[in-house]
Amino acid sequence: MGRIDEDRQHVRMLGIFVGAWLMMLSGTAGAEPTEAIRIAGSGWIGDAPTWVASELDLFNQQRSAEDPVVEVDLYGSGMEALEALLAGQADLALAATTPTARALAGLLNESGGTSPEIVVLASVALSNQSHYIIAPDTVGIRQPDDFAGQRIGVMKGTSAHYGWSRFSLFHGLSADDVSLVDVPVSDMANALLEGQIDAAVIWQPWDLTLREELDDEVTVLPMRMLHTVNWLLLASTDFVNRHPGGTERILKAYIEAIEHIDVHPGKMLALFGGIIGHDPEVLEPLADRMLWRVGMNWSVLVNLGIQFEWLSTWPGLSEHTFPKPRRFLHAEPLHRVAPTLVTLPDYLMSGHAQPGTEP
Repeated sequence: MGRIDEDRQHVRMLGIFVGAWLMMLSGTAGAEPTEAIRIAGSGWIGDAPTWVASELDLFNQQRSAEDPVVEVDLYGSGMEALEALLAGQADLALAATTPTARALAGLLNESGGTSPEIVVLASVALSNQSHYIIAPDTVGIRQPDDFAGQRIGVMKGTSAHYGWSRFSLFHGLSADDVSLVDVPVSDMANALLEGQIDAAVIWQPWDLTLREELDDEVTVLPMRMLHTVNWLLLASTDFVNRHPGGTERILKAYIEAIEHIDVHPGKMLALFGGIIGHDPEVLEPLADRMLWRVGMNWSVLVNLGIQFEWLSTWPGLSEHTFPKPRRFLHAEPLHRVAPTLVTLPDYLMSGHAQPGTEP
């Protein structure tokens, strides 16, 4: 091979090397982020931090070009959001303790298909003044004794269902005294208008929608102090394992969103009112009944245990084996982000080197 041929060969090899190097750089620097991380939220006022974080783009702060973006989808209830998580349509979801307990016990996926294992990452809100029983005055329900023989609309398997069980127990109502009718919370007003039910067990802010759609005056019976709701952030174990950085980024966003709510409550009400279609001034009393705090604490553990006990009283579930709630409390990501927000003792959390494992 002559000198010119050798030079040409060197140039050709150098060109191949430089071309490959440039392709590698362009593929890295200009890489499109992978498929979006999806959070399933709902219109309950306890979920306001999700929408504040989304509006302020807190979920995507400090995100590298290769990291997937976080997007939030609106569902009619926490149970529907949780069903989206179980169906693989979301990576994370917000839900109350009642549907969460059903999901953890394997009772929420009624299709019989395989559902991903899920864990609780944190509680983001707490309230014991957010559920009500509402009846048109024409029905004649003024006090608990008036429920005898009535048809009560309730979205079964939700926090409202559990709340009704506590209300009826406290007031001495037996299961034979009333007929429970399973109605999605979004259809409750129509069910009342069409005479399918006589009263509705409902939560904020759906009570506002119901009152707006009914022409009659209504009687409102609160469940205050009878039922405390934790609003839980849940994720599939697959997501937590594949996206440890993304999990921490999302938890940080919730902490920052709640700090924003504390400082700018009016802005939160304006934002949330726009999402659910209500005047911010109407929402202000509802917000006063909420405690927004990120944490992994005793209320989460105890509340889930109470829900498992209640589920065991359901027909056909007396022999069902319910898991220990602590198995599903995955506090490590929150502990890395904000250690002081994890207040459960170490011996309860020691079994979670991998989320979802049995301690």
